[in-house]
Amino acid sequence: MKYSARRSICKLGFLLPLLLFSSNIAAQKIEPRPIHYELPQWFKKTFLEIPVDIEEAQNRGKKLLIFFHLDNCPACAYLLKENFVEGANRERIEKKFDVIGINVLGDLPVNWIDGTLYTEKQLARKLGVFATPAVLIMTTGPRIQRKIMGYKPSPEFLELLEIDK
Repeated sequence: MKYSARRSICKLGFLLPLLLFSSNIAAQKIEPRPIHYELPQWFKKTFLEIPVDIEEAQNRGKKLLIFFHLDNCPACAYLLKENFVEGANRERIEKKFDVIGINVLGDLPVNWIDGTLYTEKQLARKLGVFATPAVLIMTTGPRIQRKIMGYKPSPEFLELLEIDK
């Protein structure tokens, strides 16, 4: 009995990491090497006065989307390329959102919705941005309507943004 139980545990100990590893590879086709990218030119030029940015977006019938990124982040580069630079999502996103970029290690001052002034990295920490890319959708109130963490494939990302097709 002991031998059989030990053997089953050993099999499970071998198969579980293999299964997790293989499913991770299938889900993620992003090369883990640094990739230089630039934010798209159509992103909103801003002084990072978030209440003002939300109001301006609202006046144009849009919402504010904050794109938290990290320099040379491969997942950021892929998400940008597939959704904000190329592909069918770009037009939909540009039509529905004013988009601004915030570097999670940046030192630029950001006036947050509560009136507090943070650096970009302090704001990222305050908001619990622990992975990049991260996207916040802001709405009237002002408040955070949705937070999307990490890389998502294009169809899933569009669905999470809740944009009508």
